[in-house]
Amino acid sequence: MARVAVIFFLSCLSFGTSQDTTSVMNFEKFFRMEEELLTLSDLIVKQELRSHDEDVHQFANITSVLEDVKAIHRDIGRNVAGYISHPINQFHLTRRLYHQWREVLQRILNSDTCVKALKVKLQNIEDNVPDKNVFSTIASTISALQLYKGLTVEQIMRGDITEVEPLQKLTLADAFAIAQTAYEKDDMFYAIEWLKYIIEEVKTHRISDIDDKVSSSAIFHMLSNAYFRAGLVKEAQTVLADLLRLDPKNVAAKRNLEYLENSKASGKLSDLKPKSPSKKSRRLYEELCGSPEKRIISKSSKLRCLYFPLRNGIPYMKSDIKAEVVNGRPLIIEMYDMFDNGTAMAISYMGYKKLMESSTVRRYSEVRHNAAVYDTTNWKWIPNLQAKLSEPKLSHFTRLFFSLRTFNIGTEGQLRNPEIGGQSAVVGNFYAFFTDPTVGGELVFPMSRIKIPVTKGNVVFAEIKAQVGICPVYYGSQWYGSQTLFEKIPPNQCPQKQRIPRFY
Repeated sequence: MARVAVIFFLSCLSFGTSQDTTSVMNFEKFFRMEEELLTLSDLIVKQELRSHDEDVHQFANITSVLEDVKAIHRDIGRNVAGYISHPINQFHLTRRLYHQWREVLQRILNSDTCVKALKVKLQNIEDNVPDKNVFSTIASTISALQLYKGLTVEQIMRGDITEVEPLQKLTLADAFAIAQTAYEKDDMFYAIEWLKYIIEEVKTHRISDIDDKVSSSAIFHMLSNAYFRAGLVKEAQTVLADLLRLDPKNVAAKRNLEYLENSKASGKLSDLKPKSPSKKSRRLYEELCGSPEKRIISKSSKLRCLYFPLRNGIPYMKSDIKAEVVNGRPLIIEMYDMFDNGTAMAISYMGYKKLMESSTVRRYSEVRHNAAVYDTTNWKWIPNLQAKLSEPKLSHFTRLFFSLRTFNIGTEGQLRNPEIGGQSAVVGNFYAFFTDPTVGGELVFPMSRIKIPVTKGNVVFAEIKAQVGICPVYYGSQWYGSQTLFEKIPPNQCPQKQRIPRFY
């Protein structure tokens, strides 16, 4: 009997990245990390305050941070899964770990505290606290809501992403962090959009600084510089003129305004757009994911129903597989109702359990996103799915089975790199949807202009030549599977130029 090779690749490896920072499993790890940091730090501070009549280690600032975090965790209660599903909550959790907890750790670890054992535990966690790169990635996914979901800065600030509200809305300090990230990444469109919002708030409410760290004049200067870097000299001058009306003695603003008078504009405000990717496939990926349409089919494709399995192009009458061809070359087929809800829940849970186990072995290390899942249950969820996927005749030669894997996608989304076949020829891949749709997560084929919405139980087959991506998921995360179909070519034969049988 012909067989199909099955490999479920995890997002971070099969899609060309070393990790998926925005996977919900990583935020679950971040939340556990914060809980332990809170417990250990609270014990150390209380012990030190009992041991000394005065605050010899200057832990007063730490106490205020601990009380704030305790209040947040009390509000979350047992709904941790709901908390880490919202992108605004994800941003706040990451920002706390990157900013506040790093300062707390530095203060405790640099002190000569008497509680040595607890201090060692904090040292073990310190290396895994999110760094600037992780925080920048999360901040960028928030600003990208404008691109992928068509939201304004005002809507994002209010948390109007889904019907579920975040635990806390974004503050001006959060907005500045997002703007600064865009500025540092040389994406002046997002930097200008967010800085404009902050300045309007500063002027309306007469705010002198943000969190006692960033002065209002510094925000005006950054916006002026952003306009200048975008080639918009006139707009940069207008910002500095506004600053001088609020602060007539600002020497830096006067000096910069004089410099701009001798500068020439190199851009137009109407041309200001998000930074365009250099690769065509990435540009098309962003266009497809940003489109409000849930399903996009290539104009050159001809939808037609197929009933599997097929023998010489003639369907068996007893077939229970229904499918549609959504693209001809490269071949892309959507197959409907390939597995039930129990199978989807079982396989995604197996993947979740295996991947989280890989993280707990090395406590708080990045969750490994590529783990083989072996079904040893009596229900045989995986063998039954493999048998179902082996029915379509999608190869001229013998097909092979390999191990099965799952992967999880968050707010970054993924664009897969083209595959390279090994010793066995690669025909194509099956992509399975294991969870119900939330916000985003559509399967896209940029070069074919194809976009297929998430439908749990459906499977999409794509020829190896079809580059595939998954749109960002802006609430919770989505579980997917990717099954690679290999064919075993006999030694005395050459691979077929036409890989897929022509009757498709």
